[in-house]
Amino acid sequence: MHRQKVWMTAAIVLIAGLLPAQNELYLQITRSRLTRVSVAAPPFLVLPTTPSPQVQTFQRTLNEDLQASAPISVLDPKLYALVKPDPKPKVVYERWRSIGAQFLLTGTISRAGGQLVVEARLVDLVSGEYAFAKRYRAGFASARLIAHTLANDLVKVFTGRPGPFLSRIAFVSDRTGHPELWEMNWDGTGAHQLTKYGSIVVGPAWSPDGSRIAFTSFLRGGPALYLLTPSEGYLKPLWSKGGVNSSPSFSPDGKKIAFASSRDGNVDIWVIPTSGGTPQRLTTASAIDTQPAWSPNGRQIAFTSARSGSPQIYIMDADGSNVRRLTFNGGYYDEAAWFPDGSRLVCTMRVDGRFQLATIDVATSRVTVLPGPGNNESPCFSPDGSMIAFVSDRTGKEQIYTTDPKGRPRQLTTEGANYGPAWTGSGGE
Repeated sequence: MHRQKVWMTAAIVLIAGLLPAQNELYLQITRSRLTRVSVAAPPFLVLPTTPSPQVQTFQRTLNEDLQASAPISVLDPKLYALVKPDPKPKVVYERWRSIGAQFLLTGTISRAGGQLVVEARLVDLVSGEYAFAKRYRAGFASARLIAHTLANDLVKVFTGRPGPFLSRIAFVSDRTGHPELWEMNWDGTGAHQLTKYGSIVVGPAWSPDGSRIAFTSFLRGGPALYLLTPSEGYLKPLWSKGGVNSSPSFSPDGKKIAFASSRDGNVDIWVIPTSGGTPQRLTTASAIDTQPAWSPNGRQIAFTSARSGSPQIYIMDADGSNVRRLTFNGGYYDEAAWFPDGSRLVCTMRVDGRFQLATIDVATSRVTVLPGPGNNESPCFSPDGSMIAFVSDRTGKEQIYTTDPKGRPRQLTTEGANYGPAWTGSGGE
């Protein structure tokens, strides 16, 4: 089942001072209140002979991405008319600042043969210097791709991490009659089916480079672990022995997969090379251990264990040593996923008989509930940590949602039941 409106716990704070180099950071992600940088983004100048449909696609996509960006607050376009032209750039910059802009995004769109050329410039309105400038060039069919790439680059200027606008979400859907593996863009567009096994598929997980998906399938009888390369349609059986093989999680270097298996009778956490071979057992408690999640630095694995009597979140070193419990205030915790910097986990928690999302501070074990209507679960962070994807039954059937920068839910799926979202940072359209 899945979750609802998730408040975004990551916030953005402006660093004092001006940074002249493009690769320096203006912002850092913290846990305090959200302060977004105000950017004026008037429509780009369109040069003659540039095809109008591609221009409209580019501009609409860029506007949507900037509106969904965590660090950027786009200035109300109604205010743009207050800024009168002037031959002196310094005067114009002061006028933009007077209506509340901190940065000004401008650019041109032109045609070069069969290609669209976009030149973008981001001006720091205090110093008057470029914080970012870049040219993009691609075929007319790639207008959306150019816009997504530019939006990603702009987010990186302010946070040091690219935005989520070229990322993809793998998920499971029964819209064709059987639970099959699907994939869609970060905003729910471009959904397409990856498997047609006519068998149960659960628990997808992306490799760090976005080239492969690990998942569990009953394709050949019992629940077995598989690796799929979507670009090639290549399916590789990875492990099938034991009654349970589920919940795969890639190591950050992509060379290993942690998973839950009952190979020796009890369900424990194991690790297997992605190249194949014999798995290594990491946990040995008599209770069920499942849902491993490899930390971003590769040094730890979070997992769910019932060894204390009810499902709780634990962390261990990647070799299975130094096990410690993170959740203590009773209840039911499951499905932990890491924030990209490793400081927090987001998980599923049972509250008053319903499943809700919650974050856990790894250093202090502090739990913060992210309440919403219905049941909400199976959370995962976007690659830049600015959004959470999750599953909610608030409409009566399980659907996948994401949060926006203010924590408001956005429904991505509508057909059939959809669950098990897994977010990757690679890809395009």
